[in-house]
Amino acid sequence: RRFPLEDIPQDEKEAANWLHKLYQEKDALQEMYNQEGVFPGKQFKPPRRPWTLLNFLFWATVLLSPLFTFGFGVFASGSPLLILAFLGLVGAASFGVRRLIGVTEIEKGSSYGNQEFKKKE
Repeated sequence: RRFPLEDIPQDEKEAANWLHKLYQEKDALQEMYNQEGVFPGKQFKPPRRPWTLLNFLFWATVLLSPLFTFGFGVFASGSPLLILAFLGLVGAASFGVRRLIGVTEIEKGSSYGNQEFKKKE
């Protein structure tokens, strides 16, 4: 929601009360979501757009077709050393990407503000 500046009280105590009431509303919404799994009011479900799928398919074709062509050529060559080198390269790339994704996982985030962590100390 957006609030016009005219609706926000200027006095510090009134503004604090207004903000406290706003947080109580937010907490009630969160509690309702935790119990029922949905927020109150009309549910908004955006329509499916085919352009997203078409865009993905286009770029996947453009970027992955050379890789598949190369991979097919490697396997068609019949050279075990070349095939193992190709599989090793694909495996190393997969490991690297998974490692980079693992760095961004939320579990690895800061414990600042975590009440359970503070209790342990």
